[in-house]
Amino acid sequence: MRGRELAAELPPLENPEHRPVARATHMRDEDMVLGVVVSGQARAYPWWIVKNYHVVNDTIGGTPIAIAFCEQCSGGAAFRRQHKGRTLFLDVAGVYNGTIILKDRETGTLWAPFSGRALEGPLAGQKLDRFPLSFTHWDDWSARHPDTDVVWASPSARSGHGSWYTAGKWGIVNEMGLTIENWDSRLPENTLVYGIENGESARAYPLSYLRAHEGVVNDEVGSTPVVVVARGITEAAGFERTLKDRVLTFRPASETEAVMTDAESGSLWSLEGEAIGGPHRGARLKPLDGYFVEWHVWSAYNPRTDVCEAPASDNGRRAEELVFPDLLLEGIDESAPHALVFRGDVNLVALWSAWCPPCRLELPMIQDLVRKHAARGLSAVGIAVHIPEPIEREAVRSFVAEAKIDFPTLFIDDPAYEQLDSLARSLGGPGLVLPTVFVTNRKGRILAVFRGKEVDMLPEAVGKLLSTGQ
Repeated sequence: MRGRELAAELPPLENPEHRPVARATHMRDEDMVLGVVVSGQARAYPWWIVKNYHVVNDTIGGTPIAIAFCEQCSGGAAFRRQHKGRTLFLDVAGVYNGTIILKDRETGTLWAPFSGRALEGPLAGQKLDRFPLSFTHWDDWSARHPDTDVVWASPSARSGHGSWYTAGKWGIVNEMGLTIENWDSRLPENTLVYGIENGESARAYPLSYLRAHEGVVNDEVGSTPVVVVARGITEAAGFERTLKDRVLTFRPASETEAVMTDAESGSLWSLEGEAIGGPHRGARLKPLDGYFVEWHVWSAYNPRTDVCEAPASDNGRRAEELVFPDLLLEGIDESAPHALVFRGDVNLVALWSAWCPPCRLELPMIQDLVRKHAARGLSAVGIAVHIPEPIEREAVRSFVAEAKIDFPTLFIDDPAYEQLDSLARSLGGPGLVLPTVFVTNRKGRILAVFRGKEVDMLPEAVGKLLSTGQ
């Protein structure tokens, strides 16, 4: 494990104060919450509160539970914090694979925060029992569960630590990104996925894929027939679709109270996997061992994962039909934002991050290409995808200095990220994966684009473009 201890202790939230809906004056309708139902009792944990702790040791209906949460990777999970009848208290021990890692006080075992698997220590190989967890807004959760209570905190907790992040926000803290042991560029790092672990099998369902299928996907993971459902931007759940030895086939439901209906009986089913109407009324589907998180954490923990993706299409526009957007970006020398300039006949615009393992290899390769071919009209500029905090910007400067990168490097911002992500999608890709290199001419017309492992093809491609006078 290439983990790191945290520089400062982050104590968990212990047995927090909670209030009923009628007294939840600290909540806003649009607040994101992590909702769980244990022993028939519903409780909501506001994102803006839990971000300050990352772990909650709580008790619901007499059951000891733990909530694990990381606002950077949008990941969350709820577990029974007991092992063989022994109650565990969990703390944040450090960072690993791009997110937090947990440790129990009783045995010192290290736990993965969202799978609930013990990674090292006396309980290695064991798993905590999972409770399904919903990521949704307070108005939706409280409407579905009018008897819920919600954890309370002073409104001042909304600011400070982690307040820059929202679900699916781009960017990884450098200290955490450097602990990622498997980097997978099939999807952008911040893609929201619902991942399922089933024995030796693992599969990720991007929420955009689920929405494209009207929020209901019938599938098999390993040998298990499953259904994965989604609603809104962040909420997803997975269930075995076998009921009383009969495999059901689901489709979206038109009724507002239900998310799906089964073709075999016409019963209506909720997002919690309960039949709320029809012949199966009152029946429940078995929840899967799945959780909601960003792609970089899911793929780091599941290096052999499958991905449910839309089939490749020819709808993407050809590179030569597009022009690189006009961007005004701040340089790493803290100069005022200025326009990106294409100085060569062939220009390489490299999107990279200091925490992205292949980027740390590709950027020096680009530097070597520029030194070798500058006289033939090759130029380059780097755009660092880093969150706007001083310590993160210093990580960029340090890497540029250590790697002896002498072409201009600029810091990305939100508007530029959105434009470049849209450009990447226009070219038929899943979005802005790292690394990505756009190749342009002097006027900014795009000649080619290389993503992920394709960047290794740059030397040969650059040689051909320079030879043809592009």
